[in-house]
Amino acid sequence: MVKVTTTTTVNITPDHPTYIAGHAMRTEKFKGVHDEIEATCLGLEVDGKRFLWIEADISNFDSNFVRLFKYHLVEYDHIPYDHIILSADHSHSAPLLLTRNPEMPHDDGWRKEVLEKLIRGAEETLNKEFHEVARVQYTTGESQGYYGNRNARDKYGDTQIVVIEFKDAAEKTISALVNMSCHSTVLSPEEYQISGDLLAAVRRELIPYLNVTPLVCNGNAGDMSNRLYRQNNDFAELKRVSRGIAEQISQFTQTCDLELAKPEVRSFVYKVEYDPDIAVLKARLAQSKAKLKQAEAYDERKWLISEINGFERKIKAGHVKLELETTIIRMQDLEIVVLPCELVSAFGRQIKKSSQAKACFVWGYANGQNGYVVEASEFGGGHDGISTQMPKGKAEEYVALIIQNLFDN
Repeated sequence: MVKVTTTTTVNITPDHPTYIAGHAMRTEKFKGVHDEIEATCLGLEVDGKRFLWIEADISNFDSNFVRLFKYHLVEYDHIPYDHIILSADHSHSAPLLLTRNPEMPHDDGWRKEVLEKLIRGAEETLNKEFHEVARVQYTTGESQGYYGNRNARDKYGDTQIVVIEFKDAAEKTISALVNMSCHSTVLSPEEYQISGDLLAAVRRELIPYLNVTPLVCNGNAGDMSNRLYRQNNDFAELKRVSRGIAEQISQFTQTCDLELAKPEVRSFVYKVEYDPDIAVLKARLAQSKAKLKQAEAYDERKWLISEINGFERKIKAGHVKLELETTIIRMQDLEIVVLPCELVSAFGRQIKKSSQAKACFVWGYANGQNGYVVEASEFGGGHDGISTQMPKGKAEEYVALIIQNLFDN
């Protein structure tokens, strides 16, 4: 038996200016609120086992924050730790919750406030009525013309969007979950009004079509964005893109029913620890600085400034220690791969094709953040390969372990 709650919306907008996450070019605190920063909570019960899933309009949650949140819910509701997903939509125009830059620290008061509000929202969701689901409808399709691989148009990009609707006996949608893979980065680094950006805007545009507020989660978006497709980078463009994507979703025709039963959850931690070659990093930093002096195009300068910031951060940090806490949720026809990182689209496709479930999607930026997971062929090329903290070849090892766990599940 499947039961679900209606979604709960939690407003986590700061009541005072904070720094904004996402762009090295942006160095001041926000100067206004374009749209409220929100979190969407969904409660699900399958064969008596409860799950709590949350997506927030911020860039990232760190592991310490996630653990504080999860352990409270485990104690409060006795819901299993691995049944909770706390994820971010990866907006680059939202307030900064965590930081690696002492010159732009997070606001500790707002961070604590977010934790408290999310806990209250989670408790409210778990205390709601869990409505019996008569049908789980799965719809999928491809978005065309609004986003793709951000490194080149001819490179593979995962533009698949998944919609899961939980319907009652009268065919009314009780709740819905949407999964798409795209950096939530339509807006300019020079914009100082905070916003949930693309995924938050898509969520709001989908309400008239679905008649509920869906939980919209990001997938394998490491190399996905609309940078090569956008006509501008302001709020009018955000409206055009989000409305266009929502209209495309409303016209998807590939649909089927899913049987959700016998939930199985498997988790593992993949660890990476090493000392980077500082001399190589310094040499590449010097190359990027030299390129910046010659660069004139806005996007090129933006990317080079981000790369310089990344190299400087790596040099300062030195020793690297990553722990990727990965969870695979299988409910008969549906399999969800929950990852604390920015997985590139080629790996996402490989994982989804390897699944033996009727439907499978990747849920990224979830339960922590460990940066980019990039194929070896992209090292030294695109922004993702430059920014990743993983050594060359480790991503393939990690993805192979995920796929092995899919087979074992």
